[in-house]
Amino acid sequence: MNFATRQLRGIEDLKSIPSMIFKALFKFDIKRVIALTVAFFQLVGLVIFDTPVTPYKDEIDMSKFVLRWEDNFDKGFDTKYWQGHYVYGANDTQPRDTAMWNRGQVSFTEDGCLLITAEYKEDGPKGAGYYSYGMETNPNKCYDEGYEGYEQLYGYFEIRCILPKGAGLNPAFWLLSDGMWADDTDGGITGAEIDILETNTLYNPLDPSFNSIVQTIHVDAYDEAHKWENQGEFYANDPYNEFNTYGVEWNEDEYIFYVNGVETARTSFGGVCRVPLYLIISLGVDERVYENEYMPASMVVDYVRCYQYK
Repeated sequence: MNFATRQLRGIEDLKSIPSMIFKALFKFDIKRVIALTVAFFQLVGLVIFDTPVTPYKDEIDMSKFVLRWEDNFDKGFDTKYWQGHYVYGANDTQPRDTAMWNRGQVSFTEDGCLLITAEYKEDGPKGAGYYSYGMETNPNKCYDEGYEGYEQLYGYFEIRCILPKGAGLNPAFWLLSDGMWADDTDGGITGAEIDILETNTLYNPLDPSFNSIVQTIHVDAYDEAHKWENQGEFYANDPYNEFNTYGVEWNEDEYIFYVNGVETARTSFGGVCRVPLYLIISLGVDERVYENEYMPASMVVDYVRCYQYK
């Protein structure tokens, strides 16, 4: 979604706010009235300046789902389901943007959280440089013995995590299918990339985008035919210090994005994907990392969960 399209959506959302405020007043829900008033002015900012919005729409109805698969990371790196993304084996190291990706950047806390750490190493596996990691559940490729992976068609997919501090870091939770690499695709029908969580790598507390995340859809491979729709930027609750949840509900009609269980956007861009997607958790590194004063910095993941419709 380009800027102009996000502006138009913001205008439509602005029209709905007054009636929502009236309903909240009727119920004497003052907290909701305040939240909607804040959302109104943020939507004005979106329309004029393309600035982030605090999610204010409906909460997700979890009663229509059943948990199908999860990883709470209390068993460490489960090689039955996870392997390296762009990293071909447990001990492999591959360049990715401004860093080298290696599984040595993965560790776990005593209370069972996954840590993916970006840091500069003088004596890394490929010499001096920045190191990080990405991991996936793609069942169609196997680099480690005993690996099965995991993919799912439709449902609700969610991560609970704390974001790493500092410039140049892009923590991400996304869904992907191998069909995304097809040379001749039909939009997202046979393959898509669904970015449930990404960030602006600027990391400037004075920037209006600070404490917000980005949610995006990509279709038609990654070459000349590539298309994408950015759903916008949405504020989370102190995401660099506190756990937040980020999710997407995906059915045959549309994608509905969420932050902390509150809807941020919905779309059917590219034609909704109709093939199973697998999960990726990654910590990307770009050239802004040279400005990062918080290194080493870790993405802390409490869990990932996949729900299916009942």
